[in-house]
Amino acid sequence: MTIEWLVLTCVLNALWQVPLAAAVGLAGDRFLRRSPARLRHLLWLAVLAVAVALPLTAGVGPLLPRPTSVRAAAAPVTVPEQRARETAWRAAFPTPEQRFPAGAAAVGAGLWAAIVLAFGFRLSRAWLRARRLVRRARPLEIPDALVPLVERCRAELGVRGEILGSPELSCPVTVGAWRPVILLPAHFFDTASPEETAAALGHEMAHIRRRDYAVSLLCEALLLPIAFHPAARLLRRRLTETREMACDEAVVNGLVRPQTYARSLLALAASAAGLPRPSTTLGALDAHTLEVRMKRILDITPRTGSRPARAALGAALLLLGGIALAASEITVRPVSAEARGGDLTPFVGTWKGVPNDPPVLKLEIRPDGTIQEHLYTFELNKDGSRPSHLVKKTLPASHYEVNGRTLSYTTRIWSDGIHNPWPKGFIESESILELQGDGEAVLSVQPNSFFKHLKDEGISVPPPPPPLPMKRQP
Repeated sequence: MTIEWLVLTCVLNALWQVPLAAAVGLAGDRFLRRSPARLRHLLWLAVLAVAVALPLTAGVGPLLPRPTSVRAAAAPVTVPEQRARETAWRAAFPTPEQRFPAGAAAVGAGLWAAIVLAFGFRLSRAWLRARRLVRRARPLEIPDALVPLVERCRAELGVRGEILGSPELSCPVTVGAWRPVILLPAHFFDTASPEETAAALGHEMAHIRRRDYAVSLLCEALLLPIAFHPAARLLRRRLTETREMACDEAVVNGLVRPQTYARSLLALAASAAGLPRPSTTLGALDAHTLEVRMKRILDITPRTGSRPARAALGAALLLLGGIALAASEITVRPVSAEARGGDLTPFVGTWKGVPNDPPVLKLEIRPDGTIQEHLYTFELNKDGSRPSHLVKKTLPASHYEVNGRTLSYTTRIWSDGIHNPWPKGFIESESILELQGDGEAVLSVQPNSFFKHLKDEGISVPPPPPPLPMKRQP
């Protein structure tokens, strides 16, 4: 699979997996609405991680390195029907496929790359502008009357951040991932009241204590692969809201009374109305979240206690993890329409491996393009003895290609890591059926993805099985 088709696979799965993760986040956030904002922010960080990881896993999962060790002995089987149930589940819910023209992958990958580059360029430009602000800023002299107030803010929040002044700013901001600094308008102390000073400095110091600038940059970088999706805006907004609310709570819990803090934010917002600031700075006056934050600050409804809030967060994370695990089992695979072309008619029928001794392989090829391998193997008993009956395992082909008298198809084998000497997960295997004439053919099985990885690591692997003669059943 080329890089273009891998990108298209990620994009297709992101179309439904990102909204799914966002929906679970909204449900969990609703459940945590009375909890501390810092816990809600942790929830949305987890939602972002899932929203990015799910499509990436769908696209490059089969290419990820496999473990270099194989279990020597299988664990005891406590539920004999486990493997049969897993096989039946995957047969009932096969991997969905979407057919695209051959050029669709290149076009889709190009559009995705253009969007990512555009958002990445905008993020880089904003970051450079923020760094220029820091370089041009100068130390700001604190009036003697406000020194005790500034020191109280530092003591309350445990932060000794540097305070600089900039004539290019109209509101307080925080800049810097490793050595964050607080930037204030050049004449901030001349116009701001003590309450406004405490509110602004307390909020920015809360950002520094929480390492919000570094976390925010990381979130923006993680959002780049899904920047094309409308749900990415929802994730960014929720992350911003909960982050700012967490800083508000840090201020009102011991530094400024809620009513005074709300009035101070409104006064600061009025003085800076209509003036932009760099998007990679963190400030107390975020116009997109100020209204929601004001309602939260002035809300006198009792908050959830610490232990119940943590329990609620744990429940929301468990729900998110369960939904993510279920969603990872369903992967939309793009298939080239041309790759499914060619005349499949000579291959249609049921082919049986020769000789007819166990294990038996049957290959079913239907006119509609459905290809299934039916494997009949012995399922050993707990004591290691061989039973008298065979177990049937069906493997549907994920895609195929016809080239004259040769049919190539790929199957995705699920390994539970317990019954098989394989790591847990999907293993891709390619097979080639070559017609010999008069209802006869030869089936060659290529090394699967796990064996290829071991070989690349320099680990010896057994050779592929010899070509198996096949005969079409009447």
